[in-house]
Order: sequence, then C-alpha cells, then structure tokens
Amino acid sequence: MRRKYGDSRAIVILMRVRTVKSGIDISHSLLTHMLLYLKSIGIDGDELACDAGLDSKILSHKDARIPTEAYLAIQEEGVRISGDECFGLHMGEFIEPRSYSVVGYLMANCATLGDAFRKATRYSSIVGSLLSSSTRFSFQTSEVVLEAAPYAPTLSRHCFDSAISGVLQMMRSMSGQAIRPEKVRFSFPSPRSTKEYERVLQCPVCFDMKHTSITMDNKVAGIPVLQPDEGLLEYIESYARDLCAELANGQPTARLAAKAILKHLDDKSFSIKSIASSLSMSPRTLQAKLRSEGTGFKEVLDDTRRRLAEKNIREGGSIEDITYMLGFSEPSAFRKAFKKWTGLTPREYANRT
Repeated sequence: MRRKYGDSRAIVILMRVRTVKSGIDISHSLLTHMLLYLKSIGIDGDELACDAGLDSKILSHKDARIPTEAYLAIQEEGVRISGDECFGLHMGEFIEPRSYSVVGYLMANCATLGDAFRKATRYSSIVGSLLSSSTRFSFQTSEVVLEAAPYAPTLSRHCFDSAISGVLQMMRSMSGQAIRPEKVRFSFPSPRSTKEYERVLQCPVCFDMKHTSITMDNKVAGIPVLQPDEGLLEYIESYARDLCAELANGQPTARLAAKAILKHLDDKSFSIKSIASSLSMSPRTLQAKLRSEGTGFKEVLDDTRRRLAEKNIREGGSIEDITYMLGFSEPSAFRKAFKKWTGLTPREYANRT
C-alpha cells in the first residue's frame, strides 16, 4: 500500500516508540480524541497509529490498551505535521464522556459534576493517565494541580493542555452549561498568541507559573448532569470495580515497583530486597521482570527519586528535607545525584521553574 507520508516517517515514529520503554499502557480511548482531531484537520491519524506499531484492530476497540510511548510518538508527529502550536488544547475539545471508556459512561450517569469527577478519580486506572493531580481547597474555590505521574516518561505541554481543555469539555458536555474556570495556570512559556487559550478556556490564563492548574468555583461541583440514570450507574460501577481489579493484577512491574518505592523510600531498611518483599517476590525475580520491561531497579529508583525531587523543589521544599525524604545520606550526595539526573543544581532548577 502506498503511504501518504512516506516510509521514512514511519521509521522515525518507530524509533521514538523504542527510545522510551516505560512499560506503562493507557486506554485506547485517550488516543481516540487525538485521532478525531487529526481527522478534522485532514491528517490520517490511523496511519500514524499504524506507523507507531499499533495493530489496526486495536483502533476499533475503545477499551483496548496501548503503550504510552506509542501515544506520545503519535502526538509528537501530529504536532509536527499539523504545525499546530495549540495541538493539545484543540485535541481536548474532541473529548466526550461516552467516548471516554467505561469511566465516561460512569460519569455521564452521575447526579452532579462533583459526583462524576469523584467517580472518575476512583476508577482512573481503567483509562490510565500520564498525569497525577492534587487539589487545594479554599472557602470559595478549588485549585486542581496537574503534574507528570511518577512513572510517566517526559511529557510535552500538549499533554497538560489537552487535560485542562478536556476536563472543561467534559463538564460542558455533561451539564449543557458554558462552564468557565476562575483561572488556569500553565508551567510552560506563553505561546506567540494566547487567543486560542482564551477562546477555549474562557477565563484568565497565566503562563510561566510554578505549576499547571485549573481553579474552579466550588459551586460547579453541585451542577446537575444531564439525564443521569441511577440504575445504569450502579450496573456500570459494578463492571468498573471488576475491571479495576483485573487491571491491578496485570500492572507492569515497573509501575508497581515505583509505587512501592514511594511508600518505603524513607524507611531505614529500604533496599531492593524490602521492595521485592513488599511485592511478594524475590529480588532476582523483581530484576528479571524489570529487565523484561526494558528497565532495572536502579533506573526505576532513580526516576522515582528524580520526579519526587523535582516536585518538592518546585513546591519550595528545603534541600535537607528532600535529602531525608529520598533516602540520601547527606545533602551533598543529593545535589550530586540531582545534577546527574537533570544537568542542573537544585537551585538552578528552582530558579527555572
């Protein structure tokens, strides 16, 4: 078959996919929205997916799982071909609850937006996410802060843009109301023009901030969802619980190890032996499983420490506290490791963020 973009492009995408092996997969439904946007601007997204090594059969199943690196490679190539500086922002506009895996159906049958997003958080493993969130509450507003999940590879601004845009699109679609945030902050530099951000988000937008976040009025949580079905909700949630349990049993070892490391990092007895024991396996088995996923215990440990260090430095944590938290013997050892990980000293990193 003759390729529209050429075989050399397919080779480039496959090289990107093979460069990073996170061992993490996500729901195909996340890719669906990207493919819909690509189609709307005349780009054959299915062809890009095939170039990334995805079987064409996967593209017809919403609940299929795809490798994270394939998703990111398709996104990167889509940005390059389209030349769209607001690619992620536009992609988020194509998100709809009922195309968002089982979780979308669950949300669409909740009574209020607050209930819908609480359910989405509870069953987020079904979709899989490259981002993690935390919420800062005040009397009138709530600020949801987004950052790369501890196990995720390096993410572009488009992942954050699509998450913010997608959340708003979901809220507007489920409620039938033109919901507007109080403010959106991005940790990335401002684009040449902010008009699209203002059009899509319909609120004040700030760039070059310490973190990416969306601030909403607390009243939004009480807005009713259009045509919820309590009986259907109960049935879908039962299915979602079973699916979550099934996915938990099949999680990649690297992700399980990263979670265990986060829990036990400051333990005095921390070692590969203690982490392996917490996962009910021997150190040798743990290493073998990690090798089969293209990584090793040291790599997972370093990556987990780096992400935790970056997060705490961005939040203004002291070097002494971070040193203790990450299990280093002294601050100088932490500084040396951080410089090796990022090419920057902790102070230089803090000044840049």
